[in-house]
This record gives sequence, structure tokens and C-alpha cells, in this order.
Amino acid sequence: MKTVLLLLIAFLGTLSHAQSTSAKTKPSYNQWSIGFNMGGHDGMNYTYAFTKAYQLGYFNGHIRYMHNNRFGWKLDAAYDNFNFTNGASNTRKLRFSIEPTINLTDVLHFNDFTTRFGLLGHFGFGYTAMWNVPISSLSPDLLFQPNKGSVDEIGHLIVGLTPQFKINEHWSLNGDLAVMAHIRQQRTFDFSNNPATGGGFTGYMWNWSVGATYYIGKNKTHADWTYTPRMSQKDLERIFLLEKQVIILEQKWQDDDNDGVPNGLDAEANTPEGTEVDWNGAAIQPEQKEAIDLNTMDTDGDGIMDAQDYCPTVKGAFNGCPEEVHAGGTQADRDATFLAELGIRDVLFMSGSAYLNSVYHPILDQLIEFMQLNPEVKIELSGHADINGPDDINLRLSEARVKACLTYLATKGVDRARLTVNYKGAKQVKYEGVTQEIHAANRRVSFAIVR
Repeated sequence: MKTVLLLLIAFLGTLSHAQSTSAKTKPSYNQWSIGFNMGGHDGMNYTYAFTKAYQLGYFNGHIRYMHNNRFGWKLDAAYDNFNFTNGASNTRKLRFSIEPTINLTDVLHFNDFTTRFGLLGHFGFGYTAMWNVPISSLSPDLLFQPNKGSVDEIGHLIVGLTPQFKINEHWSLNGDLAVMAHIRQQRTFDFSNNPATGGGFTGYMWNWSVGATYYIGKNKTHADWTYTPRMSQKDLERIFLLEKQVIILEQKWQDDDNDGVPNGLDAEANTPEGTEVDWNGAAIQPEQKEAIDLNTMDTDGDGIMDAQDYCPTVKGAFNGCPEEVHAGGTQADRDATFLAELGIRDVLFMSGSAYLNSVYHPILDQLIEFMQLNPEVKIELSGHADINGPDDINLRLSEARVKACLTYLATKGVDRARLTVNYKGAKQVKYEGVTQEIHAANRRVSFAIVR
């Protein structure tokens, strides 16, 4: 029997090594544990003398390896001391067992209601030696020759349940209840008689115990407390594909060049910051967007070109404006007239564009000179659009037009703290009407002195 037991241990060790080394990836949980339990025994059959169930006479130590979070192997050694109540000589029992172990914690989905209570099931077989004389008096011939009467060598089967309570990631407390069936037990447990002869199950007993388990390893948790997702492989694969699709969509809807057009729709996904783009995200070439030359245009026909006309849609002799406009009006009107007399007039833009035409650089240069001569003055830049197009697009256009002027002023060294901005869209047109000339005059950036 001992030879068969040794061969079986060697086979199981080889199997464990083969499975662990053939794994494609190292598990993310610990697989080894050791434990120690102590308790008592009861329910011995056959015996004519009995022990007390609550007597401390059972000690168990074991080492366990889990192939995964549901199945493993346990090798344990246990010692029983039967202290009989009727004065019969004590019987000692030493057993060694190999036990497949099932982690019922995961099988029964304990994680649905707890993460600290668990349950293991174990079953197996092994070798038992039972004797009723002091160990010092056992000679080799007695140990290996049961017919001498003082030693009984037995094979056994064992089945048990082990409730567990997790203290932390490396320790747990447990209880264990196990029943053993003895094969070819030749003597009663108290050695007072020969209960049976021949093969088959000829003896039974129970062990109960409490103890602790230590989980070996550097991972955060152990296989005992690792849970399997309650999904099929097909479900997991579908979720994996959906996650990949979400990642792809997120990448498509990012705007790497911050031009307002998502990557998935952007014809040029790497345009430099500040570049004006069309609806497809393609850069708008400046040479294709020349502004109207107001030096050759007289909208109101008063003989003063629009570039010098303070009121380009109303006839007037005073800088192109009627006398009442020139002389009166609000403070903002007077400021506008004052700035216009200095050559600081509205900067105009093409329809749907924020391209700053070079013909307006002199106006901005004049503004820069005025601010240099008056260091305490602050200027407000207001962006405007004509009434054509949606409000949100017009608001974006008016903002882009102000930014174009700010960029030019910044390159010339103007302190940004002396400039304030607002974007009006088409909410504050300068002139009412629907002619092309009025639309052109309303697509502008205007300047005012901040009071």
C-alpha cells in the first residue's frame, strides 16, 4: 500500500508541475497555502470504549495548491489521540491523505452576497496507521506486521467541508468537518476486538476542527477569493468587441487639432492651431479669400470712398456722414468718430471668413500707435457678422474675426491685458438692409475706447 501511495504522490506532483508550467499566462492570484487545525473526533465504529466529542485530541496540518480558482489539491497529515472514558489504553492514529479540493465559494457564487465567507469541499484517500502502545515500544517488526496485534495499518477514504472566514488577503480562519471510511480495518478503535476480517469498509469516524490558513504569494489575493464572471465565453467576446468599437469611435470623435471638426470627419486632422478650416476640416487658403477693396467703393454715392467714409451707407459731407451724426450721438458714437478721425475704422471680412486681409493692416497699425501714445487707454474689440446663416455659425465667425485681429496685435507687441473682446454674431448689425454692400459693412470687427 505504501508503494502505491508513493507512486500516486509522484504522479500527482508531475501532473501539477505539467499543468502549471504549460499555462500561457501566470495567474493574477496566489495558488499556494498552508494551514493548521485542531479539534476532536466522534462517531467511531467499531469500538467498545468511547471518547468525549469535545476533547481536544485531533491535530491536522496541510499544504494546498489551487490549479485555478475552483480546483486544487491538498496534502495533509493528521494525528488523533483517542482518550477513552472507561480507562482503556489510549489509541493513537496517524494518517496521510491526498485530497482534490473544490472551491465552492466561486462555484456557488458567494460573491453575490459576501466577500468574506467561503466554503471548500474536499475528498480523497490515504494511508492510516493506528496503534495502542507507546510509540517508543513500537519496533519495526510491529509497525509493518499488523498481525502482531498492536498496530493496524488501514487505507481510508475521506470527505469533508471547510467553511472559511477571510481576515485579510493572507489569512483566513476556518472550521472543518470530515468523515472517514476505513478500508481493511482489522481492530476496533479501542483495540479490544477484531471487528471484521477481509476487504471492504470496516470502520468509520468523524473529525471536527478549527484552525487558520496562510496564503503564500506576492499577488493581492488568493484563488480561494477570486471570482469567475457569471458570463459565457461568447458574452465576454461580445463585450470585448464592443469595447474595441467604443475605443475606435472615441478616437474618431476626438479633435486632435482643435479646429472644431472631429477626426473621423476631418479631411486634415493635423492643421496648426488657429488655422481657419472649412466644414470638412481642410485649411482655407488665404489667397482664395481676398476682401473687397473699400478704396474703390462708394456705397452711398456721396463721393467719399467707403474706406474713408464714416457712414458708408448714408450720404453726408462731414467725413461721409450727415451733420447731425457728426455733431451729436452717444459717447460711443463720439468715440467711434474720434477713432475714425485717427484712421481707426472697422476691419471688414469676406462672407463666411475670418481671414484678415492685408489692406486692413494700416488700420491696426494706427490702433497700435494710438495705444502707444496713450498707455492708460484700453480698447474693446467687438466681432460681428451679417444676418445670413445660423446664429451659432455667425457667433463663431464673429469670435474668429476678433481672434484674427488679436493675433496681429499680439505679434506687434500689444499687451493683451489692455484689450477686451466680445462676440456679437449678427445681433448688433451696424446697418439695416439686405444689400450686398450692407452685408459687407456688417461683417466687421469694430473698436471702442473702454470707459
